Amino acid sequence: MKWLCCLVLTGCLVGGKFGGGKSGKEAQRDTMQAHFMPAPLSTEATWKGPIKDASIRVYADDQYRTQNMNWRHTFDETLEYVNAVLRGEFGIRLVADYREWNRHEPGATLDDDLAQLEALDNGDDVLAVIGLTSSLSLVSATFDQLGYARLPGRHLMMRGYADIDERAAFGRAFPDLSTTERDNALHARRMHKNATILLHELGHNLGVSHEHGNDALMAPNYSEHVVGFSPEAHAMMMDMLDQRLGRGSFAGAPRPVPAAVVAKAHTKVHVHVSAKTFLFEGIERDLDELIVLFGVQAADDADTEVVISKDKGVPQARVTEVIDRAKQAGLKNFAAQ
Repeated sequence: MKWLCCLVLTGCLVGGKFGGGKSGKEAQRDTMQAHFMPAPLSTEATWKGPIKDASIRVYADDQYRTQNMNWRHTFDETLEYVNAVLRGEFGIRLVADYREWNRHEPGATLDDDLAQLEALDNGDDVLAVIGLTSSLSLVSATFDQLGYARLPGRHLMMRGYADIDERAAFGRAFPDLSTTERDNALHARRMHKNATILLHELGHNLGVSHEHGNDALMAPNYSEHVVGFSPEAHAMMMDMLDQRLGRGSFAGAPRPVPAAVVAKAHTKVHVHVSAKTFLFEGIERDLDELIVLFGVQAADDADTEVVISKDKGVPQARVTEVIDRAKQAGLKNFAAQ
């Protein structure tokens, strides 16, 4: 029986005044590196056999092409990153055949899109058929549905990456950093998200359902801390790939299984409360900004620990305001300092 699986992504919008003991530029750079830069995906070469090409067909609908004028180049960038992972761990390289999809249905769900894609191309002669459709604003909702796939199957849908609002948010949040620094960070975030979504949906096509753990690549929610597949997901995908590609274990040797991903220590964020200000990681924020930042942390790691300190004489009610905002965002672990 086939099932449908999707991946969701938390959007972020941050802003505010910078202060604390460091210069604005230093504080902004530290915050960007600590909270907004993704971990690199693992490209460790555990596969020791020959690399096999696997064909995919990629269809871009009217809306996607309108929003992404250089869509082939954009997808090529994602594919290069994805192939670095697949070559090293699975011994395959995806080769794309790009096609325009003359379809314009604004407001259609990814479920609808997937059904139309299956009707268009049965995919019997390729590893996967990929449909690209319109993007959603990263701040239009708490969770945006970015990918959809058959489990198992040969078809998957991906939404485009909308970074206009995120780019504007970075400009407001990190005004003292150069345009190049902000652009490099945005590019790293885009590459990680797009590659992770494609790998995640391919995992569904190859028979892997959702896994537990905030930082698992096959978890239902996107995390910037994701680095690779679990050994269990890897083994299941390898079996399915061997069947579809007519490939056995190379030279009769045991299939390479990557080492288990080392569990990442849960994140800690520090908030200092004074009579007039709140400092989040040394940067002055108001209560509205705190709840946005707490929401980002909750999406990345629901077990993030909020460490709260306060000046002498500050009423407990001020601390309670911080705790209430963190709980509202989904965080539940607190410590006093």
